[in-house]
Amino acid sequence: MNCRSKIRAIALPLVLWCIAFLAGLVILTGGLVSGWIESESLAERKFVARQMALSGIALGLNPAVENGSPLLRHGNKNTEGYEVKLTNEAARLNPNFWIQSGNRAVFNRLFASWGASLDAAEAGIDSLQDWIDADDFGSLNGAERGDYEQAGRPGYPANRPLKHIREMESVMNLAPLLAAKQGWQDDFTIWYSGKISIQHAQEPLLKALAELTPSQCQSLIQMRAGLDGIDDTADDQKLESIEAVADFLGAGGKQRADLLEFFDTSGDMRRIESTGWCGGISHKIVVIAPTGANEQMMSWEER
Repeated sequence: MNCRSKIRAIALPLVLWCIAFLAGLVILTGGLVSGWIESESLAERKFVARQMALSGIALGLNPAVENGSPLLRHGNKNTEGYEVKLTNEAARLNPNFWIQSGNRAVFNRLFASWGASLDAAEAGIDSLQDWIDADDFGSLNGAERGDYEQAGRPGYPANRPLKHIREMESVMNLAPLLAAKQGWQDDFTIWYSGKISIQHAQEPLLKALAELTPSQCQSLIQMRAGLDGIDDTADDQKLESIEAVADFLGAGGKQRADLLEFFDTSGDMRRIESTGWCGGISHKIVVIAPTGANEQMMSWEER
């Protein structure tokens, strides 16, 4: 074979190899570019969803914006927009307040309404007491430092008031009760301290703590909401005293005593939950802010 023939014989495989190499390079580059574009698109949608949520928070913080306002919803979940839910933190139960007040009944009533046994409820309450109090003396059915160490959790309990509701999930004997109750966080707060506001309390707590009937709950909620039927608006009927509420509901004996023990007419703290969307991505911001115009924001949480 002469030299020219040898060169031709070698050139063909080289050309084919180069073509295959370039094709692979194109495919690889295309995949990288596609992944980069998808990543950039996801980042952009997350950014826009957060901006939508921030827009909702700005509206919710405006004391002139009330429940039922069309401004509280914009756009839709399929494209982009936000939705704002306004509630009142004073409608929730503060575990720090009730433990430090020495009131166990409020927890027993609540846990019983969840379907918990008395023994499980007592163990959960004792463990919460041991978590919040400053000493290392264990309650009858509770859990102190030695119990946590045996469970492989040194450094617990905190021996201080809860700093976040989610801390309750770390409390031995209480965690199983919470895990069995979907949406348990909706019953609790650490920001509003005091008895639950009858002006804002919702049916689940009214039934659990004062054993009001569904009919009584609805009568109370409708009466206080005023003519527009929406809570936390300008035409709300202000409740002057628990005694007057009990009279309105025809509550006597145990119901009246429970209303007086667990509820009060004071308390007003706006809770703003703003969810923003963009292209299937959502971002939620929860803000707790006192109602007064000059009051400082108490909590900002993003999810």
